[in-house]
Amino acid sequence: MKRIREWLSLERRAVPATSRLGRGLRAVQRGFTLLEIMIVLAIMGLIVTGVSIKVFSQLKKAKVQAARLGVKKIVDASGRFMAGPGSGCPKGLEELVSQGELSKNDVKDPWGVPYIYRCPGTQDPEGVDVVSWGPDKVDGSPDDIRSWEIQ
Repeated sequence: MKRIREWLSLERRAVPATSRLGRGLRAVQRGFTLLEIMIVLAIMGLIVTGVSIKVFSQLKKAKVQAARLGVKKIVDASGRFMAGPGSGCPKGLEELVSQGELSKNDVKDPWGVPYIYRCPGTQDPEGVDVVSWGPDKVDGSPDDIRSWEIQ
């Protein structure tokens, strides 16, 4: 029992700063070096870059899909309008909005450009033609979304 007390009293003594053990303790308490922090930041930057590239490509695909759904929604709303008591072509998207077939948010594509609407359509003479110019906002480009191509 006496030996345990002596040993514990030795453990409680402070280690002198000049001793070899004291320098080792100070080295452990220093923290991270600038190089280690820079390496961690570089790795985090690479991860963020990879994730953001993937997210932005998915965002573009989601906007194209939303435009396709918007075109389909306008075609369906026009069909309901023409099947109703008026039995004619709506004069424009504003008439579909005023009749409650569409909301105000449905008249523009995800890029903020109003849909091109023709009734009766040139591609579908008994229905409507609806076109979104797509991400590049240029008429006649390959990324245009046309109602007669998605039906």
